[in-house]
Amino acid sequence: MRTQTLSKPRSVIAVSVLAAAVLSGCSTVSANEAAIIDGQSIGESELQETTEQFNSISPDPATPSTVLSQRTLTPVVDDIMAGTSEELTDQEVGEVLAQSGLDNPTPLTIDVARTILYTSAFQDPEVLADPEMADALEQLQELTGDDIAAGIDGINPRYGEYDTETRTIVPGVPEWIEPAG
Repeated sequence: MRTQTLSKPRSVIAVSVLAAAVLSGCSTVSANEAAIIDGQSIGESELQETTEQFNSISPDPATPSTVLSQRTLTPVVDDIMAGTSEELTDQEVGEVLAQSGLDNPTPLTIDVARTILYTSAFQDPEVLADPEMADALEQLQELTGDDIAAGIDGINPRYGEYDTETRTIVPGVPEWIEPAG
């Protein structure tokens, strides 16, 4: 077995830094982060675990990109729902998840589940008819993709990029890949 020695350790470090920049797409997220939303870092492992948790309780398959897309809504929807009769605490969301058979949800799972529960509430005729919810519903209707994008500090390019029109994270093609044709 032959051992190779490196005569220029600085070159190795420079190559490693360059490779990390290329793999992260020069975004503001590090290689072990999936995204930074509203100043909160979402780690790769937490995103994977959250995706698995949703897949264990939902008939509709979740992907990491769909989980992140839901999480991009959390800060703005939380602000809109704050102080309303429909506002949910982490404990209440945890109880709903436990009733669905999920114990020990990740913080990301709780955030995304709260967003999903709020989305369901916005479709409930009783909530829509509640005068106390009129201001929140108006704010929701005025919400734009740019409002949501303002809270996104970075998304790992492996999951795509945020599209303000669809309000989701859509797969992207890195600039260094040339389309066939």
